Amino acid sequence: MVDPRPIVGAIRLRVILPFVLLLVISSLDRANLSFAALQMNAELGLTPKTYGTAVSAFFVGYLVFQFPSMYLLYRCGARRWIFGSVLLWGLIALGMVLVRDASALNILRCLLGVAEAGFAPGVVYLCSRWMPRQYRGTAIALTMLAVPLSVTLGGPLSGWLMSIPNPFGLAGWRWMFLAEAVLTIGFALAAWRLFVDGPEHAPWMTPAAKDWLRQQIAHDDAAAALEAGQGRGGGLGFLRNPRLWAAAMVWFVLIGGAYGILFWLPQVARQLSTRSPFEIGLVSAVPWIGIGIGMYFNARHSDRSGERFWHVMLPLLLCGVCLIAATLPSSGAPALLLLFAAGLGLGGAQGVFWTIPTSFLPRDDARNGITAINFFGNLGGLFGPYAIGLLRQSTGSFSMPIYGMAALMLGGAFLLLALRAPRAPQGAAQRA
Repeated sequence: MVDPRPIVGAIRLRVILPFVLLLVISSLDRANLSFAALQMNAELGLTPKTYGTAVSAFFVGYLVFQFPSMYLLYRCGARRWIFGSVLLWGLIALGMVLVRDASALNILRCLLGVAEAGFAPGVVYLCSRWMPRQYRGTAIALTMLAVPLSVTLGGPLSGWLMSIPNPFGLAGWRWMFLAEAVLTIGFALAAWRLFVDGPEHAPWMTPAAKDWLRQQIAHDDAAAALEAGQGRGGGLGFLRNPRLWAAAMVWFVLIGGAYGILFWLPQVARQLSTRSPFEIGLVSAVPWIGIGIGMYFNARHSDRSGERFWHVMLPLLLCGVCLIAATLPSSGAPALLLLFAAGLGLGGAQGVFWTIPTSFLPRDDARNGITAINFFGNLGGLFGPYAIGLLRQSTGSFSMPIYGMAALMLGGAFLLLALRAPRAPQGAAQRA
C-alpha cells in the first residue's frame, strides 16, 4: 500500500511552495501601490477618489481577461502559461516607474490586471489537479498565504525602499517600483525551470506515486460529479448550479474585505500617528499577520476534522464583529489589536473557502466554475476600494468605510447557508 505522506509532502515542496512564492510576487506588484501612495499621491496630485479609481482600474483588466487567461492555461499548458504570465506582469510593473499622471497610472494598472488575470484561479485549479481533496484545504490555504506574506514582508520592504534617498535620481516610490519589478522578472525566469505541465510530467515522482495520485484525483472527480447530480460536466451547465452563485457572492465578500484593508490600511495607520513609510509598513503588517495565521491554522484544523462550512462561517462572523469594535477605541493600540483579530477571521474564512466549490464542481466544470466564482467574487476588488475612497472623501473619516466592510462580512456569513449541502461519501478517499 502506498504511503501518501511523502507524496503529499513532495507536492507541497515542489509545486505548492513555488506557487506561494509567485503569488507573493503577484500580490506585491499589485499592492505596492498602497505604499507608493504615501508619496505618489502628493507628487501626482491624486485625491482619495482618483486613488481609489487607480486601485479599481487593476480589476477592470483583471476581470475582463479571467476567462481568456484560463483558456490559455488549457491551450498552452501550465509551464508556458505560468512563465508568460509572470514575465508579462513584471514588464508592466516596470512601466510604473515612468508614470507622470493619473491617466497613465490607470492604464498601467489596468494592463497589470490583464497580465495577472486568471493566475489566482489558475493556481486553485492546478492545486485541484495535484492535491487530493482531503489534503486540499491546507494546500490552497498555503497559496493564499501569499497575500498576507506579501504585506507582512513587502510592507516593510516597500517602506524601506521608499526611504532610500534619491537612488539613481528617482523618487522613493519610483525606485520601489523598479526594484520590485526586476525581482518579478527574475522569478519568471526561475519559474520556467521549476514547473511542469502536470503530475504525469514530474521527474521527481515515482510511477507508484503517479498511479496513487491519479486514482485519488479520479475518485475526487467522480464524487464531485455525483454530488452535482450528473455524470460529466462541460459546456455552460455549471452556470445553472445555484451553489456556484452562492459561492461567488461569498468570495465577493471575502475579496472586498481583503482589498479594502490592503489598499487603505497604510493611510489609516498614517492618520493614527505621524510615522515614516517604513514604520507605516510595519504597523500595516499587523492585521496581515493575523490573516496569515488564520488561513493556515483554520485550514489545517478543517482538513483534520473534514468539516468546511463552520470553518468559513464562524471566522466571517468574528471578522465582522471585530471590525465594528475596532472603530470604538480612542487610541491606536487597541484598534490595531482588534484589526489583528478581524484578520484572523478574514484569513480563516479565505483559507478554507475554496475547498467548498472544488468539492462540488465536476472535473469538466472545475476550470470554468472556479474562474466564474473568482470573476464575480473579484467584483469586490473592483468596487470595494473605490467605494471606500468615495466614503472617505465624503465623510472625512474611515469609520463609515469600516462599518460597510463589517456589514459585508456579516452578510457573507449568512450567505454560507446556501452552500451547506450534503456531500457525497468519500469512500476510498479516506485519509491514510
